[in-house]
Amino acid sequence: MVGKKLIIFISLLIFIILIVLFNFKSVMNAFVVDDGDVREIVVDAKMFEFNPNIIKVKEGEKIKIKMNNLDVEHSIYVPELDVHIHDEGEFVATKKGTFNFSCHTYCGSGHDAMKGVLVVE
Repeated sequence: MVGKKLIIFISLLIFIILIVLFNFKSVMNAFVVDDGDVREIVVDAKMFEFNPNIIKVKEGEKIKIKMNNLDVEHSIYVPELDVHIHDEGEFVATKKGTFNFSCHTYCGSGHDAMKGVLVVE
C-alpha cells in the first residue's frame, strides 16, 4: 500500500516538474470542447497577446470562440473570413488556408501587435 502511494506521488511530482520546465501555459489555459455539432475554443486575451495565438480547425467545421478577457476588453477579427468575435461568437470555417487575426477592440499602446493565426485544414 505504501509503495503504491509512493509511485503515485512520484508520478505527480514528475508531471508537475515537466509542466514547469516546458511551460505548458498555452496548452493549460486554452481548451477545446467538442459537443458534436460545435467545437468550442476558449481564447485567453490580455494586453497584448492571445493564448493560444495559433488556432487550428478543419474546413467545414462549426467553431464557437469564447473570449476570456484577462484585463480589458478584447475581440478577434479575421478579415478574410469576415469573422468578428466579441465575448463569444460562432462561424463555419468555409475555406482552407492560413488567416491572420487581430484584436479588433483598441486595448492600449501595444494593440497593433496583438495578432494570431487561424489555420483551416
